[in-house]
Amino acid sequence: MKVAIILCSVLACAFAGTLPLVPAASNLVRAPQFDSAVIQSDRLGGNFAYSTVEAEAYAAVSPVVQNVQTPVAVSYHASPVQVPAYSPAYLAAPAVPAFAPAVPAFAPVPAFAPVPAFAPAVAAYVPAASGVVA
Repeated sequence: MKVAIILCSVLACAFAGTLPLVPAASNLVRAPQFDSAVIQSDRLGGNFAYSTVEAEAYAAVSPVVQNVQTPVAVSYHASPVQVPAYSPAYLAAPAVPAFAPAVPAFAPVPAFAPVPAFAPAVAAYVPAASGVVA
């Protein structure tokens, strides 16, 4: 029994989609592009008479049942992903030194200038923070 089941399943896999055992039935569908109509107009005794004859068209459609094999791309080796290198749309500004050159706090005193004998005493001014007790 198992041999018969295996044999039937192998035959079913072998003939899947390749051997049409029963042809597909055709269907009748409306085909309006093939319709026809005749319109007649007559004048009978001073009156107008119109008659129309319409014929609806039908088409027999038989479906095509088949296995369409779609090719699939197969790659057996990994290739590195190539990312395009974009150039920047702007250029960076030139490097600026972080510190300015030292400037003397006082102008140098020339050697030949007279030095004053006394100078007014000025205490350093430190502003007191409001509301903070030291």
